[in-house]
Amino acid sequence: MKRKLAFAWAIVLVATLACHSERPRSDKSFDEICRLVSGKTAAEVEAILGKPDAREKLELGDWRWVWWNYTILKGDNYPPEVRNKPVHLEIMFSSQAQVPDSQWRVGGPLAVSYAFPQAPTAGAL
Repeated sequence: MKRKLAFAWAIVLVATLACHSERPRSDKSFDEICRLVSGKTAAEVEAILGKPDAREKLELGDWRWVWWNYTILKGDNYPPEVRNKPVHLEIMFSSQAQVPDSQWRVGGPLAVSYAFPQAPTAGAL
């Protein structure tokens, strides 16, 4: 019984480590992505970055798309302790007119942001 339990924990540990890899999914930095998607429609962003991992309709009607562990912060603009580590990419889309969701645009200079992945806690396993 102990052997089966230890084996099960080993599988959970390996799966958790695989999900929290130190490699981003994209070879483009956060700043490069900001330049690439600026002013683009949702359809154009999806063609550039691929399908997001999550799409969230916000209370004010805008959309937030998230790509997990997608890119890195590169360069002297970022503190050394976070540089070159994977971050989640978040993009906000908004529209002032009645158009299909695919035609919504990246909503301004602060529409592209990042979030730091949270390490799993013992209770989460």
